[in-house]
Amino acid sequence: MDDKTEEEELTDDEKEDKQHAEFVRMADQSLDRFRDTHSEPQQQFIVDAFVETGEIPTGEAFGIEEVEAAVVETAFTQHLDRNVLRQHGLTLATYFEHVAEADYPALRRAAAKGEWHVFHEHAQAIAAARKAGTAFADE
Repeated sequence: MDDKTEEEELTDDEKEDKQHAEFVRMADQSLDRFRDTHSEPQQQFIVDAFVETGEIPTGEAFGIEEVEAAVVETAFTQHLDRNVLRQHGLTLATYFEHVAEADYPALRRAAAKGEWHVFHEHAQAIAAARKAGTAFADE
């Protein structure tokens, strides 16, 4: 009889995939609740605040719990890392070495809209510049 639990039999990649799937599920639940409980103007206000500050407003006044915001941010970060940056040979750290702080609001707006092509195009350009050795040429 095998005493190993199902979790112990998973590879590290499978564990990571399982954890990511759970974050995505929880983030989707939080986003669905957000859409169901906030009017369009409220949603826009919160998205605009996120775009401007980089933080999802939380608390009773905003109807968003800190844990929900953290789950959504984690799911986004994992998606960006796993489904965009890795395809271009980048990590979050190497990607952000080449992103100007002034570009953060535009990238946050793209993230809020689910415009992942913006990140793919940006990551592709960064990867090409790194490969060519010109990534830091104009800095």
